Amino acid sequence: MSRTRTALLVPIVLAGGVAVPAAPALAATFAVVGATTSVGDTVGSGNTCAGFLDERTHLGPLAVRRVFTSGAAVPTADAITCQTTHGGILWYSFKTTCTPTAVAAGSCDTEIQNIATAMPSGSYLTYFHEPEDDMTGVQFVNAFKRVFTVAKAVNAAVKVVPVHMAYQWRPGSTNVTNNGTGGDREIQDWIVPATHADAYGVDLYWQASTRGSEPDDPVGVGSDPRMLRWYGAFGGLGEPLTLTEWGIDDDVAPRASRGPAIRASKTWLASHGFTIVCWWQHDNWYLGATTYPAGGYADPDGVAAYQELFL
Repeated sequence: MSRTRTALLVPIVLAGGVAVPAAPALAATFAVVGATTSVGDTVGSGNTCAGFLDERTHLGPLAVRRVFTSGAAVPTADAITCQTTHGGILWYSFKTTCTPTAVAAGSCDTEIQNIATAMPSGSYLTYFHEPEDDMTGVQFVNAFKRVFTVAKAVNAAVKVVPVHMAYQWRPGSTNVTNNGTGGDREIQDWIVPATHADAYGVDLYWQASTRGSEPDDPVGVGSDPRMLRWYGAFGGLGEPLTLTEWGIDDDVAPRASRGPAIRASKTWLASHGFTIVCWWQHDNWYLGATTYPAGGYADPDGVAAYQELFL
C-alpha cells in the first residue's frame, strides 16, 4: 500500500489474457514469514523494533521486518539492531531526492551508496516500492537497474528487490497495460531483468469497502486476478517471489475472520515460488497485537491461520 528449483517442463495456463507458468510443487512452508510494520505500531514510538517484537508474541517467530523512508535517509540504528540483535531481517524501502529519470542517470548515486553501505548483511533493499502510480514502466526499470548496480557495488551482501502494487495489475488497469497495446506501461515495460533483481515482490490487499476494484469476497491469493496477472509476468523468471505486504480487511459489519483466505493462500504461495510472506500490521489490517489501533479488530482465527504459515 502506498504511503510496509528443480527444472521441470510445465504447462502454461492463461489468466486475464496473460500466460501464467505453472509452478513446480514445493512443500507448503516458507523460508521467511514476517510483518510489515508501520508508524501505527502500538508498542513503542513510531515504527520500532519494540513493536515488531510485540507482534512476534502474537503472530509467531516473525523473521523479517519491512521499514520505510520517503526520502534518502539511511536506516536507523533501531532498524539495524533489530536484525543484528533480534534476528528481525531488515527490508528497507526507500526513495531518493531525485526523479526516477535522474536516478537512472546517476544523479543520486551517493544517496544510494550511503543507504546500501548501512544495510546489514542478508538484508533486503527496495527502491520506490509500488511505483505504478508514479512513473512509467520504462522509467522504473531504468532507475531500478541503476540502483541495483550502485548498491551491489558497495554492498554485495544486500538483496535488492523491486516491489509492485497488485492493485495496478488488475485486469483493465491503465497503469499496467497488456503487451502490444502501445506506450511505455505495458507489462513487459515493468519487468526488471533478472540480472538486476535478487527476487521480485508484490503488495496485495483486499478490503470489503472497495468491492468492484477487487474480488468481491476475500479469496486465496491464487484466485485473485491481480495476483495471477502479476505472477504471469514474474513467475517464470527464475527468481524467488515475495508477498511483501498482505492485508485483508472486512471493514463492512459483521467483520469476518481472515483465517479462511490465509489458509487458502498457503499452499498456492509455497508451491509458486514465494519464499517470503509479510502481513501488513497497520490500521484495519492488524492481526495480532497487545492493543489494536483505530479500525483494527480481534481475529483469533486469522492469527491462528497466520501462525500456520510457520508449520
